[in-house]
Amino acid sequence: SMRVLCSRHVVPNAFVVEASMFTTGSALKWYRDNLGSEEIGLADERGVDPYDIITEAAEKSPPGAEGVIHIPHFVGSGAPNWNPHARGIFAGLALGHSRHHLIRAILEGVSYEIRSNVEVMRELGLPIQDVRVTGGASRSETWMQIQADVLRTPVIRSKLEEATAIGAAILAFKGINVFKSVVDAAEEMVQTLDPLEPRAETLDVYQRGFSTFKKLYAAISDIQWTDN
Repeated sequence: SMRVLCSRHVVPNAFVVEASMFTTGSALKWYRDNLGSEEIGLADERGVDPYDIITEAAEKSPPGAEGVIHIPHFVGSGAPNWNPHARGIFAGLALGHSRHHLIRAILEGVSYEIRSNVEVMRELGLPIQDVRVTGGASRSETWMQIQADVLRTPVIRSKLEEATAIGAAILAFKGINVFKSVVDAAEEMVQTLDPLEPRAETLDVYQRGFSTFKKLYAAISDIQWTDN
């Protein structure tokens, strides 16, 4: 059965293996829009982005969110399970948990889903030595550190967040022969920040969390939550 996608790469004789996930940053947007009034108010007072306040709040919960697990399937699941009936879940809640735990669980849940796909790629024989990230979510060092910890792999952020625009520019410059190849253009135009290394002290808690994440999805994967 299909787990990931494979298509031709713009680089000759190369291919792209893709793992499409339907809910990543939009899971945090859901929190902001529905539960994040306090963070939005603080952001207005400080003149900063609400997402900065939200991810800052996640740091008030320890790694593992003290047992809260989030499955970020708000619009069904993409790779590797491809389940249109899947839905978002928060599990393991107790009266002692707060919004800080929910926020951290969202960041960790998306990271667990990424790890599911990274493990599939490794099963296919792809040597993943680091993970390169870009886009708006990559601004959050907190979230990217969580990803490094969960994936047990260094995470390297691009200095520029607009990957689509950079990619289009790379192709344009190759097209008018500013660079001899797409690879040359990428090496010149794409700059990165220092890698975020996985922290040894988080290894056990995230291994347990990932195991629970997989067991929880397996337990609920056959449920059709709506008639649509």
